[in-house]
Amino acid sequence: MTQKRKPALAQELAWYETNKKAWLGAHRGKFVLVSDETVAGFFSSYEDALQAGLQTFGVSAEFLIKQVVEQEPVFVIY
Repeated sequence: MTQKRKPALAQELAWYETNKKAWLGAHRGKFVLVSDETVAGFFSSYEDALQAGLQTFGVSAEFLIKQVVEQEPVFVIY
């Protein structure tokens, strides 16, 4: 039997969306570091969150870094 694999970071993205409203009050604009529905911290910059993620989870682990914002920015590439 073949087991279907969830897309990478789908669990973390869903958990981010579930908790985003609560985080907006105290952490708006910060970068949240998440792995397996565990918050490893909120950081002022993406670089700080990345460094903490690598130190905490390692190079081969999957973790999500996402800025806590009310509306996601839209990027257009031509």
